[in-house]
Amino acid sequence: MECKEVLILVDKYFENRLSDIEKHNVKKHLEKCNRCKKEYEDLGFTFSILDNHFINAPDNLVDDIMMKISSFENSKKKSAKLLKNLGSSFVAAGIMLSLLNFSDYDLKIIARGLYRSAFELNQVVTNPIIKLSESLKHLTNYNNNNMK
Repeated sequence: MECKEVLILVDKYFENRLSDIEKHNVKKHLEKCNRCKKEYEDLGFTFSILDNHFINAPDNLVDDIMMKISSFENSKKKSAKLLKNLGSSFVAAGIMLSLLNFSDYDLKIIARGLYRSAFELNQVVTNPIIKLSESLKHLTNYNNNNMK
């Protein structure tokens, strides 16, 4: 058996989880190879340290972990929703650009139409305000003239 194989199996050998043939082969190799024997002894030392030390987890450890998992899942849902919305916007913009790019209409005509539509919308909104403002001016002038 080669060192490479023994080093892979040495932890299982230490824990007695190998077949009889594997145990025999590893044992024979450890008797002959100082490097692998040193690795086995180091592993034994590590296991002995770990066996003698107990760590008590905080009482609220499970609750803290579950809360972090929940907040992580919520943040993933929010980012997935944001990506979905952004993706939809990019697809819509791409479709619009494709339609404009491959359409027979001249972009200047489309731009003029958009400008005209915006101008007309502006007129619809501002005309009543202008008329109201003029009426208030007349009313103010009328009141000022009658007060004198």
